[in-house]
Amino acid sequence: MAEDSAPPVEQMALASLNDGVSTPFAKAEFSDRVLIRTILSRADGGAGLAGQTVKVGGWVKTGREQGKGSFAFLELNDGSCPANLQVIVDAAVAPLGQIVPTGTCVNVEGLLKLPPEGTKQRVELRVEKVHHVGPVDPAKYPLPKTRLTLEFLRDIVHFRPRTNTISVKHSFLYIHTPIVTTSDCEGADEMFQVITLISDAEKVEKELIKNPPPSEADIEAAKAVVKEKGEAVAQLKSAKAGKAEITASVAELDKAKENLSRLEERSKLKPGIPQKDGKIDYSQDFFAHQAFLTVSGQLQVETYACAVSSVHTFGPTFRAEHSHTSRHLAEFWWWSLK
Repeated sequence: MAEDSAPPVEQMALASLNDGVSTPFAKAEFSDRVLIRTILSRADGGAGLAGQTVKVGGWVKTGREQGKGSFAFLELNDGSCPANLQVIVDAAVAPLGQIVPTGTCVNVEGLLKLPPEGTKQRVELRVEKVHHVGPVDPAKYPLPKTRLTLEFLRDIVHFRPRTNTISVKHSFLYIHTPIVTTSDCEGADEMFQVITLISDAEKVEKELIKNPPPSEADIEAAKAVVKEKGEAVAQLKSAKAGKAEITASVAELDKAKENLSRLEERSKLKPGIPQKDGKIDYSQDFFAHQAFLTVSGQLQVETYACAVSSVHTFGPTFRAEHSHTSRHLAEFWWWSLK
């Protein structure tokens, strides 16, 4: 992904780092994993950490086998910063074909080393152990190594956080999850529904009372007028009448067609909520399918946890439980940490 290439360290977001000797890098909260941000955002770009053994985890942005398949280079990102850590894995340590595809999740341990002179990296990780691999199918993984448009990302919302367009610059990222959703996170079907079909149906009923729909006779009469006006235009053209006379006749034909179109549209108006196959036709609703007030932001925030590692959300949730007690709330705020 062109827009996901590692940006210069100088352009990375400022972060609170400890460059001291006693604590050369910080580990992630609740984990012994070292954040890539604490390595690459140092003033020396991580070069001063050479010789340190660290455990890192993240997702492969790009990977390639080298040396006739004897080792592989991985660009690893854990979401703590936009920059990637270059990781080198020998074929003797792990099957390279399983770890090089873009999107693969890995947790590795190894030694930080200074790269050869003339390379853009200030430090790289030589892997000694691979603790975990979350493989992906390269043929199905939807994020290609090309520049991605926002329109494209709208169709794969749960993968957007893995791009530099929408990413994180802090250890724990606050995610504002949607209040209106199509997901039943708890699976209990106790949700407040968001629907516009009812108000739309009421408007249609009022309109039909005020202006009754046309009858079949009205539509047939309008069709006859269109036919008559069309024949009149044809006769004028065959008679080679003047341009002004033909133009006026064509204008009358257009008006007749517009009138017929309006009548046909009004004839389709039906009272009540639209149905299809005996069920409510949500394709005609505002969101084109069922929508609800969220019962939890966990599903949305978990997609970010699978891209930027450490996230949390705090927002309103709604439950349509028919238990009117002090222990059951219709609306409350929920904090979820992932």
